[in-house]
Amino acid sequence: MPSRYKPPIVCWKSDLSKGGGPVKRHANYVACATDNYLEIYRKRKIIGPYIGFFLLGGGEISVILAFFVCLNQNNIPWLAVILSFIASLGGGLVVYLTFFTLLFGHYAPVSNPIRFNRKTGKVYLYEAVAMKWMFKAWPPRRAFKDLNKFHIKVYDWENFHGVLQGSTVVNVKGGSFESYTLIGAACEPKSYKVIEYIYIRETDCFTMDWHWICHFMGRNTDKPLDQAGLEYVDYKPWDAKTFMQVKPKLKVTSRQIEGLDKASKAGSKEELAQIEQEYELTKTVYLVE
Repeated sequence: MPSRYKPPIVCWKSDLSKGGGPVKRHANYVACATDNYLEIYRKRKIIGPYIGFFLLGGGEISVILAFFVCLNQNNIPWLAVILSFIASLGGGLVVYLTFFTLLFGHYAPVSNPIRFNRKTGKVYLYEAVAMKWMFKAWPPRRAFKDLNKFHIKVYDWENFHGVLQGSTVVNVKGGSFESYTLIGAACEPKSYKVIEYIYIRETDCFTMDWHWICHFMGRNTDKPLDQAGLEYVDYKPWDAKTFMQVKPKLKVTSRQIEGLDKASKAGSKEELAQIEQEYELTKTVYLVE
């Protein structure tokens, strides 16, 4: 049976329902859980781009040196010179792409969190603008200007759905295994037409992560969290305690951003309406620079 969401995501495995009972929390991705909101990490690995850039950069330098060595040799066939030149160009393109990934890993926050507010039925997504360039074959020059910009997007929970993405990974030591990723599908109201697919996390427990989120958002939302069969989670000491301060070096003083932080913590729809009126929150996408 194909996905009901259009267009379907690449490597689609299954559409996830919003049913299911409570499951054990996985502490490595839940940053905070209160009576009002749930915040989850979306952490990136930042060591790989550094290692890849220096290894590929070193290889590119070696290829360029080999090209000039070939030019200074009288008995080297022109085919070898041409091949080394083409290899240096190809290596340069790869280094360029790796360099952009390195800059993104350096400037973008390690965690791009998502907040789910169970009292207001809203989903608040914090995402780097440069994410849209990450999987492009050739990021344009303006992509580098987006490295320190971020979007805060607001969706209704009723239009936010879960999709399981999977792929087969070949083990270098032999054999293979399935790798799964939990993806959020933000859709247009009362339809399955996707506005965007949102990476949530890699998962080894299939649908349990999604069921935990659904249980938080849809079960006994008028009761304290512990009476709804869930447990409280507080931020770890080394984590930022404000949704809009996931990157301490980024000084965000916008009144609108301050309002979004309060709105994502609101304890009722009435309180949310007051905050939105006070801070003039009328958009669904807000730019942070």
